[in-house]
Amino acid sequence: MTIKYLAVLMAALMAASSSSAQGSSELSLELVTSYSESTDSIQVDGKSASFKTGGAGLKLRLDTASLGSLYGIAGGGYLPKQSASFAGVELSGPSDSLFYGAGYSYDFHLSNRLAVSLVADYVHYDIRGDLEGEAFSQPVTADVESTVTMLDSSIALHYEMSRDLSAVAGIGVKRWSLEALANGELGGFTVSTSVEADNTDPQFYIGAEFAIRHVPVGIYYRRSQLSADNSVDLNGVDIRVLLMEF
Repeated sequence: MTIKYLAVLMAALMAASSSSAQGSSELSLELVTSYSESTDSIQVDGKSASFKTGGAGLKLRLDTASLGSLYGIAGGGYLPKQSASFAGVELSGPSDSLFYGAGYSYDFHLSNRLAVSLVADYVHYDIRGDLEGEAFSQPVTADVESTVTMLDSSIALHYEMSRDLSAVAGIGVKRWSLEALANGELGGFTVSTSVEADNTDPQFYIGAEFAIRHVPVGIYYRRSQLSADNSVDLNGVDIRVLLMEF
């Protein structure tokens, strides 16, 4: 799905570039930060893993007059506490992450103040951490590698309250997947375990877009449900700041 999604985006980006040559497009660079955390660990077949993603990166965005807006994003981050069950032992510890993604949106302007947007966002996280725990008074360590993907499809309302302030509200679905593999030492033995889960669940978000010293800023709160053997809520915050326009 990732390759197909990025291929479609690249084709649209090439088409949009031809419009750019005619002066109908704008290119911008944004600083983006995000953090998402589930209220509890995802449980699958008696095993569990935390669902946490986050980091900071750059978003390259292309706005066109007729084809909508497209973007690519990449960055990394540090998560101070991840958790997972390893051979029946609860482990926790810090982890590092790298992420990349792409997205598309198209706006339908209903009036000077009100617009409806169709939005699709894809992001892929590679997370790695060294987790620690204890079993029978003996230390347990494990190297955990996780892959998290999220494909969000939504419809959003944008209402311009003033020249420098807009409110945003959206609903949609989140197609997510989690794959976690742990290799570690337990009682002198090398043990491996894994967790895999995926589903499509509802989500909603609200946000505000405003300017600070003429610099556009957007802050968004997202909430969705993740359903595996258990059902947990996923809460997230996204912040973006315009750095420059080309």
